[in-house]
Parts: sequence; structure tokens; C-alpha cells
Amino acid sequence: MKFIAALLFLLLLSGCAKTVVEIPDARDFVLVNVNVVDVKHQRILPNQNIVVTGGVIADIYATENKPLPENIEIIEGAGGFVTPGLIDMHVHIYEPAAYTIALSHGVTHVRILNGIEKQLQWRDAVNNDALIGASSTVSSPIISGYEDAMLHHTVHTEQQARAAVRKYKRLGYDLIKAYGNLSEEALLGLVDEAQKLNFPVAKHGPHASGDLEVEVLAGLQSFEHVEDIYQGPLNHKFDENDLPAIIADLKQVAVPLTPTLSIFQQLTLLSEDKQSFLDKVPQHYTSTIIAMETKSNQTERWLNASPEMALHNRKTLNFLIAISKQLHEQDIPLLVGSDSGVLLLPHGLATHEEMKLLQQAGLNNYQVLEAATVNPAKALGLEKQIGQIRAGFMADFLYTRENPVNELSVLVTPDALSKKGRWLNSEKLTALRDEAIDNRSVWSEFWALWRAL
Repeated sequence: MKFIAALLFLLLLSGCAKTVVEIPDARDFVLVNVNVVDVKHQRILPNQNIVVTGGVIADIYATENKPLPENIEIIEGAGGFVTPGLIDMHVHIYEPAAYTIALSHGVTHVRILNGIEKQLQWRDAVNNDALIGASSTVSSPIISGYEDAMLHHTVHTEQQARAAVRKYKRLGYDLIKAYGNLSEEALLGLVDEAQKLNFPVAKHGPHASGDLEVEVLAGLQSFEHVEDIYQGPLNHKFDENDLPAIIADLKQVAVPLTPTLSIFQQLTLLSEDKQSFLDKVPQHYTSTIIAMETKSNQTERWLNASPEMALHNRKTLNFLIAISKQLHEQDIPLLVGSDSGVLLLPHGLATHEEMKLLQQAGLNNYQVLEAATVNPAKALGLEKQIGQIRAGFMADFLYTRENPVNELSVLVTPDALSKKGRWLNSEKLTALRDEAIDNRSVWSEFWALWRAL
């Protein structure tokens, strides 16, 4: 009741504000004298020039090999470093400001994993240059076995699951999000129908339903949440003896996995440090209604956690990092996915927290970058468009004065970036982010969510 009253008060105050962000013009340019971070081959290509035309990388060449093209803007790179734009494979977005916030921290593409209709319009607005921010891949609403769960599509039978897949394919979503509690027949029907339609599926939890073997999920776009190995096959036991067999099965199906460690770190820190941690969270990075709902429910749960629960959360987080390490050591492709937008995890910044946690799981900096660029692009079927600095790819890349291979944190606030040929320096990125946050509309968010219910 308190939440509803606060929401009504905010709606009355907000009027009918419209989010309007200044759109800088895209332009052709040559970025000269830079070092290109070749993530795929784990090397630095020194002294390169990058030619961008029509939002695409037209050419890359060593500075001494060709003269500069004529009648095109020259941007001096001064020996800085160019890294592929980061891809966050697990976010929750319910307002347009989030796309700009993510971009301001070097995230040039996101995969949204709880789809609503309005996100399709925002996806297209970014693609059509009407909104500046990260481009996106949008899943269907969550297909689950829950009754009356908000923003879920409930199915129980094979026929219902197949119909749901056909519906969201027809409506223009990019993939299906399947939850972990689907019945066996619903899961099999969903996977089969999606394969027939060449429609990707991301599944919550790296395991099948009931007594089904995980092999039935071969060919999925990704599995989500390493914690579901602990909560599912391991049945909440810290049992490393059973892990090798589970990981061997996952390796055999060859589906990439998004650990989403940062969301578990968030709840762990809330349970340990309480209000002192919450005070440090940039809550304005989360949309207004979602932030209010989170603070009324999920956040309260962890702020009120007992010391014993806090210790358990820390133990679990360490175990999840250890599982991620074993997955990596068995060459299961890992994907950076933050779960931002949930539990006040800030868009953009949470992506970098996830990268830091993968470092703790034993990935070196090139491997972390691979999990944030090359691997996601391949999983999305966009490996010839994004994720690398190559001729013919989208001009989505980050510029930093310092070498990110030595220190990944320089990517948190890039000195500049290109998004489809829009060259944005750090000051411009900050201004765009602040404007997007200041101009956010509670009414817009309310109607986007209301239409999805």
C-alpha cells in the first residue's frame, strides 16, 4: 500500500514529461595513431588508423602503409587504445534513459531478458538514430510455469509453449526467454518450436526440467545464472565432488553460459553492510518505478538479513566464483551479463563489476574482454557485425588513453567512444547520461509496464 501511494504521488508530480536527449550527428572520420586491442587473437596492433564511413569501419591500416584519405575529418588518437564496444548479455530495462546510461560506460550493446512491447520500439529507435544509447537484442516476456507472475507468460503444456514461441516470433522479439520451472513437455515443445522457426532461446538455469537430460537443450543461445547450478543440480549443497560431471555435461552441449555473478554480489553486500552499502549505490541509474518497487521488497529482504544469512551469502558467492572458474577451465564460453536493473544494480557500471568478478574466477584480462565482446557477438549471431575492430564491422568501439589490457577499469569511463560513427568524448557522454536521467518520465515508465501486465 505504501508503494502504491508513493507511486501515485510521483505520477502526480511528474506530469507528462518526455525523455528528449540531444542526438549528435554521425560523421565520417579517421582515428589516427591508435593501438587496436585485438581481443580475438589476444594482441595489440600498434600505430593503426581506423577509417569510419557511414557508421561502419571501412578500413584499418598501419599508419606508415597508406596516406590519409582526403576530405574526411581527422581525429588524433595520440597513441591511445581502441577496444571493441562492450556487450552486456543480461539486463532489465524499462525506460529509454537506461540505454544512454549503459552507453556512457562503454556498453554499446545489451541483451534484454524480460521483454515488453515498448522495448521493441526503443530498440528500433536506437537503430534508427532517434535515441542515442546502446543497441539491443530483446527477448520475449519470460515464458514460465508460474501462475499470475508479473511480466511472465504462463505455459504448462506443449501446445501452449509452441503457441507462445510463434506469438513472440510474429511480434518481432529477437529470442525467447525460457524460465527454469517449465514442465518437461512445455520445455521440449518450446525448444522444438523455436528450432523449427530458427528462433534463439536463452534459458534461466543451465539445466533441463524434471528428469530430462541437459542434452535436450543443445543449440540454445545461452544458459543464464551460475547460481542455478548450485540451486539446481547441486540442490543447494557446496559439493565440489559432483561438479565435474555437471560441467562435463554442459561442455558436451556447448551452450555459452552467463554467470551473472554481480547480482549475487549485490545481495551479499546488502546483507553484510546494510544501509552503508545501499548509500553508495547510484540509485538514480535505476528507473524510478523499478527502484521504488525494489526498495519496498527485494532490498528490504537483504537489509534485514541475519548475520548468519550474510555469512551464507558470502560463502555462496565464493562458491559461484569457484564454479565459474571451473567452467572457464573446461573451455565453456562465458558471457558477461550483469542482471542490471534488478536489485538496484546500475546499468553500465554493473557490467564492469561482472568483469571484475570474472577476473576473480581466473580469467585474464584478454579473456574477460572476450567474454564481453567476441563471445557475446557469436552467441547473438552478430559475429560479423560487432565484437571486434575489423573492416566491415559496426563502428562501435571505445577509446582510452591507457591500455585496458593492463587495467580493465579504464573502460568504466572511456575517454571517448564511437557508436555507429558518432564520436562522443567523455564530457559528452556524461552530459547525455545526465540529460537522460533528468528528463526521464515516470508516466512513460508506468505506461510501458502497465501495457505489459
